[in-house]
Amino acid sequence: MSGITQTVLSSTIFNVIGVCTAATILVKFSSLIRKYTRSSKLYKFAHPSQTGDSPWALVTGASDGIGRTLAEELAANGFNVIIHGRNSNKLAKVSSELQAAFPQRSFRFLVADANNVRCANCVKASQDDGSDKLAGVDFEAIKHEVEGLNLTVLINNVGGNPVDPIFMPLKDKGELKTTENISLNALFPIHLTRTLLPNLIQNAPALVINISTMTEDFLPLLATYGASKRFLLSIGNSIRLELAMEGKEDDVEILGVRTGRVTDVVGWKEPPTFFIPTAKRYAKAVLSHAGHGHGIVVGYWAHALQDVMSLLMPSKVKDKVIIDIMRRTKEWDDKAKKQL
Repeated sequence: MSGITQTVLSSTIFNVIGVCTAATILVKFSSLIRKYTRSSKLYKFAHPSQTGDSPWALVTGASDGIGRTLAEELAANGFNVIIHGRNSNKLAKVSSELQAAFPQRSFRFLVADANNVRCANCVKASQDDGSDKLAGVDFEAIKHEVEGLNLTVLINNVGGNPVDPIFMPLKDKGELKTTENISLNALFPIHLTRTLLPNLIQNAPALVINISTMTEDFLPLLATYGASKRFLLSIGNSIRLELAMEGKEDDVEILGVRTGRVTDVVGWKEPPTFFIPTAKRYAKAVLSHAGHGHGIVVGYWAHALQDVMSLLMPSKVKDKVIIDIMRRTKEWDDKAKKQL
């Protein structure tokens, strides 16, 4: 083969690769645009029961922030809502405010400390002696709370970090804070989903939304938070496949939502920006993905842009950027605490 022929062949191959790469990027970009401009199909789950009962939704971590605004959006879209939290007085106040804002809807509140899921030893001890007096979340009681309701939506929104301090290396965290954080972000939502899934299947079509985070990959100083939130997305995908094995994949839609920074939430009271939406705007964005099938999405379009940009970075550059961001964020948080 002559040198000229080799040159032409190589040029052709590189041209084909370039065209294919450009086409792939264009397809992905077009898909991204469609994903964030399509209309919500939340109405698919706002259906009455066979006996005419109105639909209900349960939102965890709904005392404030994203959870509360999700409850407001669901009420505005035809749902009665159960709001969950651990402070009964705060929940009662929020419930009254929601009732005043949406007099045509019904509201209930569910009190449970998501930090306090029973340990394996506690469960075993309770089973062995037949008692139910050990501390921890009583999921059977929650099951009875929703029995008879036309529950069609469950949003596992509750989550977070220990608030003092938020940012800490894993080696410096105590056993209690580490365990409580995993209980909050992973164990509570998986047990709640396990408990309520039969109700959701019975009231199909139904929806489960698992609110996760864009920090679930490998952010330093947030090890238990990121890892436990990633666990939640993985469990959601497993549940989807289990439903498919039983021929019930269309009965319950499982949607995982990765979340970036949002203002108006605990610990992040800052002005909204291009990349930091208000909790209300973010709640609308989350629910706009409902009804379009199973999957994992970045909830807000500007967060999706950040995600794409991070994927384009070389790994060493990305690590350096992340370390720099987390160092500055910790410094900002420490300074804010000193000013209180």
